[in-house]
Amino acid sequence: MKKGLILATLPTALALALYGCGGDTTSDANTTSGIGGTGYISSGTITGFGSVFVNGVEFETNASNFDIEGISGTQGDLAIGMVVKVNGSINADGITGTATSIVYDDDIQGPVSGLTLLSPDQKEFTVLGTTVIADINTTSYDGTNVDGTKFDFTNLSDNNNVEVSGFYNASNQLIATRIELKDAVFDSSTSEIELKGTIAGLIGTSFTLNSVNIDASAAELSDLPNGLVNGAYVEAKGTYNGVDTIIASKVEGKDDSVEDTDEFEVEGFVSGYNTGDLANFKVNQIPVDASNAELSPPSLTLEDNMQVEAEGSIVNGKLIATELKLRSGEIKIKATVSAIDTTNKTFTVSPVTGQPAITVHVGTETEMENEVLDTDSFSVNDLNPTTDYVEIEGYDNGDGSVFASGVKVKEASDIVVKGIVEAGTSTGTSIKVLGVTFSIAPGTSFKNSDDTSMTQAEFFNAVTLNQSLVKIEDKVTADGTADTIELESP
Repeated sequence: MKKGLILATLPTALALALYGCGGDTTSDANTTSGIGGTGYISSGTITGFGSVFVNGVEFETNASNFDIEGISGTQGDLAIGMVVKVNGSINADGITGTATSIVYDDDIQGPVSGLTLLSPDQKEFTVLGTTVIADINTTSYDGTNVDGTKFDFTNLSDNNNVEVSGFYNASNQLIATRIELKDAVFDSSTSEIELKGTIAGLIGTSFTLNSVNIDASAAELSDLPNGLVNGAYVEAKGTYNGVDTIIASKVEGKDDSVEDTDEFEVEGFVSGYNTGDLANFKVNQIPVDASNAELSPPSLTLEDNMQVEAEGSIVNGKLIATELKLRSGEIKIKATVSAIDTTNKTFTVSPVTGQPAITVHVGTETEMENEVLDTDSFSVNDLNPTTDYVEIEGYDNGDGSVFASGVKVKEASDIVVKGIVEAGTSTGTSIKVLGVTFSIAPGTSFKNSDDTSMTQAEFFNAVTLNQSLVKIEDKVTADGTADTIELESP
């Protein structure tokens, strides 16, 4: 995956507004103390429905309150890819629970500018000075274009007015998990914008958020007991003149702190990590000590900009993690489902006929969507072997299988397998990735990670077996012969 560059200087990455409910609870047959207490907080991406799935837990929502950007709503207002905060309880099984409330608040809303194609799968753009990364596989899209077509990665355009939910990485880029089209064409007089940040340079009712000028002279102030003050973390809503100033209709104080609680889960990107020091880093700006945590997978090697989920308790404002889980990976597969196992929640794909199938594991934290049927209430049981073409993102389980962080059913297209190269030579006629061998033919093209062409000899001279990440494409009609083999940046 090619890394995006920061196009604008930003302050410290914005944290989600999270808060906890203190107090002890009494356990019963279905819950455990702390884990089952009302102090339980989960912050992460919605990965599925039926109930609501967040951080691998299926939360029952029959009696839940829903707060959608400060307005009372329903479960129907939620969508795959939204980053939410859940208050409630979790059962002793660790994978089911009950939500008393679910809160959704987007990260930013405004006009797209500076749209750049980083790779066939990624785009980079700015919204009100914030750098946003959109991915064809891991970002969910919602909305309708002027011509009635569905808004998606391919038609995301400059001057769209979009709402973005996601996580800030260590480089202060907002990695979008969901993008909703609010206006196909941004209008400076009518399009609503939303921007969060820390007040700076306050003069009267004018100040800046993330270097964007805010005119709050006519704004309603909310949750600001001391009024407008430098250093206050706020969200400004209003209109944007398209040049340099937001005319705010409302400025609302936001609480980005967390309270001590027995059980806490947070999903996000690692930042501030120093090699070997698991006791001091951050996930979504929450300080974490994972020195005694169980790692999943056991081979997990932490680094900045890695997407993880940390679970544990908050003590003096720090998450003392008992578990640290990888939530995304370098493996990508596009192929047709060949078989399903509903008992073990696995399925297989067979990119090359006659070659070993790849086993894919699905968990409650796996984000599953069917874009063909336009539904996000979807599970392994709903997959159709031999007909459903899927896009998979995940990581190596360590046993040759893949754990999927995301699965999308899409219209059939090329076969793609991205993973660590296991076999191949500068003069050979095949290459092996994820246990699958593709043929190399005279017409096979080789590319470097910067998309420049290479000879087969140059490619394999740059490759280290069992270490280098490569992407193989077998274009329609797939025949088991690699059309393109590209060296990927990890």
